[in-house]
Amino acid sequence: MNRRAWVVVGVVAAAALVATLAVGMATSSHSDAAKAGFGVAKKGESDSWADKAGLANEGPQATWEAEQAALRAYPGDSIPLAAAANSQNTYAKLKKAGGHKPGEWMQLGPTQRAEYPGVLNQLGDQKEYIASGRVTALAIAPNCTKKECRLYVGAAGGGVWTTDKALDGDKMHWKFASSTFGTNAIGALLIDPSDPSGDTVYAGTGEPNASADSEAGVGIYKSTNAGETWTLVPGSDIFYQRAAGALAFDKDGNLLVGLAGAVRGICQTAQGCALSSGSTTHPLGIRGLYRQTGATFTRIFTSALPSGAATRGVVQVALDPNNSSTIYLSSFQQGIWRSLDNGATWTQIKTALNAANNTDRAMFAVNALPGSKTRMYVGVGNSSSAAADRARVFRTDDAAGAATFADMTTPQNRGYCGYSAGAQCWYDNVVYSPAGSPDIVYIAGSYDYDNYHGPDNGRAVLLSTDGGATFSDLTLDKSGAGWLHPDHHALVTIPGSPLMWIDGNDGGVVRSNGKYVDGSNDCDSRGLDAAGTAFCKSLLWRIPEQTTSLNEGLPTLQFMSLSVDPHKPLDRLMGGTQDNGTFQFNGGPKEWPQIMYGDGGQSGFNAADGKLRFNTFTGQANDVNFQNGDPTKWVIATGGIVSSPEGSLFYPPDIADPTETFAGSIFQGSQSVWRTQDWGGDQAFLEANCPEFTTSAANPICGDFVRIGPAGATDLTGTAYGADAVAGDLIGALARARQNGGTLWAATITGRLLISDNANAAASAVTWTRLDCAGPAATCTAVANAPRRDISQIYVDGSNANRAYVAYSGYNINTPTTPGHVFRVDRIGGVATWTDLSYNLEDLPVTGVALDDMTGDLYASTDFGVWVLPDGSTTWEAAASGMPMVEVTMLNIVPDSRVLYASSHGLGAWVLNLSKK
Repeated sequence: MNRRAWVVVGVVAAAALVATLAVGMATSSHSDAAKAGFGVAKKGESDSWADKAGLANEGPQATWEAEQAALRAYPGDSIPLAAAANSQNTYAKLKKAGGHKPGEWMQLGPTQRAEYPGVLNQLGDQKEYIASGRVTALAIAPNCTKKECRLYVGAAGGGVWTTDKALDGDKMHWKFASSTFGTNAIGALLIDPSDPSGDTVYAGTGEPNASADSEAGVGIYKSTNAGETWTLVPGSDIFYQRAAGALAFDKDGNLLVGLAGAVRGICQTAQGCALSSGSTTHPLGIRGLYRQTGATFTRIFTSALPSGAATRGVVQVALDPNNSSTIYLSSFQQGIWRSLDNGATWTQIKTALNAANNTDRAMFAVNALPGSKTRMYVGVGNSSSAAADRARVFRTDDAAGAATFADMTTPQNRGYCGYSAGAQCWYDNVVYSPAGSPDIVYIAGSYDYDNYHGPDNGRAVLLSTDGGATFSDLTLDKSGAGWLHPDHHALVTIPGSPLMWIDGNDGGVVRSNGKYVDGSNDCDSRGLDAAGTAFCKSLLWRIPEQTTSLNEGLPTLQFMSLSVDPHKPLDRLMGGTQDNGTFQFNGGPKEWPQIMYGDGGQSGFNAADGKLRFNTFTGQANDVNFQNGDPTKWVIATGGIVSSPEGSLFYPPDIADPTETFAGSIFQGSQSVWRTQDWGGDQAFLEANCPEFTTSAANPICGDFVRIGPAGATDLTGTAYGADAVAGDLIGALARARQNGGTLWAATITGRLLISDNANAAASAVTWTRLDCAGPAATCTAVANAPRRDISQIYVDGSNANRAYVAYSGYNINTPTTPGHVFRVDRIGGVATWTDLSYNLEDLPVTGVALDDMTGDLYASTDFGVWVLPDGSTTWEAAASGMPMVEVTMLNIVPDSRVLYASSHGLGAWVLNLSKK
């Protein structure tokens, strides 16, 4: 449901790329620029069911990945090789120093049930669904029985989880197994086949799925006791800052590792994720296939084009089931390769669909045929929605020999990774054939949004039992209550039951009961013509009898941000999540109901009346709610912003005014700051004319947001506020002071910092003063110590509206004369001074900042947890114990209530009781 783009490969020209962001974001339709990957597919721009339902287009129209690569590089043209290594080294020093403030983080949840209510579950015939975060890998023990069946789950940012109850109802009794890992970004799981108990398992860290939040890893971990304890595989630290996302054993029992690219870091406004990079002292591993010999890993295949240009890397490796000296692998842009001599030499046996497209990804499955032949199925696609690039399916019955591939693509399976607007095999592409059942093959990718509940049920997962000749759609079960999330990354079958499967997707883990029924009668009531009805019946003749969510107790949601109800700061929160909508905390960590679908960005409460809410999807699409978050009462409120020519970040800043006097004000940052003073407009009008379920987000009658600032000078990124304007600059952070009705701080992704003293005045009367550049706008000079890097969050001092704490992402290495990641900025009139408080944070990019106004302690969130600078100290230390290493996207502090909240990218929400510190 997230509008996800592809991440640029290699080193990017940051200034040029940033310049493209606003161009694409400004498009109000699917223009050529947007189709090229430089624009967000804004919710509601088309008449498709998915847009009207608020389900985001999964295609390549978004710019999140491009942003994340560019913003940490800015203002340089590239990510320096030493940058990411510096941040990792800083984290290592901080961790080694030990110590932390008293207190312990507690997981705020949802620890048991993150529940889609039926009214928001458009994909499951309005039945409830329990969700968790993105699953990237599954492994099931070979001795699985009904009584005891061990399942290992790898989450994108949430680590490794285990259960022995994989076949026991829907109560899995999940156990978190990776608390000692150096990262909880998991790319691969592999059970050692020489251990029939299934207790010996390997976890490859780093996610190879090419999205911006496919986080980098630190190597490979091994457990010999079913995940109770782990050790880092000797020598695997050479895979640091890469994704060890494909694992297998060769004929001699040596570990094979497919190495792919990954990124480092994420924050609440989609800022701050760099492409992985190393240094001369800790270089990046070259992407390809590696073999372990003792404590040494040697590269035996290099991921590179004939020109020598590197590709994204290897994403799958497997041995031939008939001859263990034969190895197969797939690599981005390179199709399928084979070695007949245990990796000594390699031959390409299946070309890429489009080798010129760096997102082109082939996945495969091999199985033994009767006799000595090996069957291979291949599914391949990329980011392009062009007809020639739509995902295709192939098969050969002699993979180890002539390897002549037959094209098995039919209307049933063509484009299985999303049909027209959602071409994304680069991100979600699964091909699986259960061992011993060569005629059975599963293929999975992303939804066919264009035809869901019409000619098909979504085609999220397709099954063939006749060698790929025909398929059936497994997306919905007989009751309609069981459904599969739109994005899929892993699938396993129960040993001995090839038609009973467990699926890992962006919404967690789902299991089938292995039984099937004929659902083709449903096609007769879908209003299709004869051809459409026939096609529908060809897919729905075999659907699952029952599928079950296994996500209860699996708290791996990836939160982008949290917001706090000022009237119930201990009992009421909202949080936006990657691909799973916006959830609400009601005072208990176990259950958080989803209150809005889609992709969750920012959210907020009205300062005078907590029944008034807002949420954001991606881009400028923003809903408001006047009825206590009732899922059916959300209304479109930003039609004017969405239909404007201005650009915005993938997750733009969006805040509610913190004062009761101006409680109706909401501020959103695009290029200008936009404002409403009555919560988006007249309640009766909006509820009658702009309901979320049926309204285009670009409808200009929906909402009364206006730009604030002098006529002709509302654009804070333009030349009106400095001749140093950078094309493509966007607002990245906003913060309103609590002490008065007018002070508003604003920052841009290129490091501009501005302040208004009358942000709630008449729109054209609002004035802005730039603080990071002194003197007249046309000739202003940079203020000492002020970095020209992306500002990720601003916190206004609770006792001084003219003092703010400012967090910077990016790397010092790109602004060597103005280093630093946390600053106190003091403003007097039009003059401000920057005091660097980074100290031992060195070159560790910071995603969020918050001050405890009661004690003076300063907190900073990073890619590696949360740190605190005690009042009067010059040494940052761990904020508290209890939180595993996880990327923290944002901080929210309520000093009077003595709580600090942290949103994590993979392990849900966390809270720290400051009164115990």
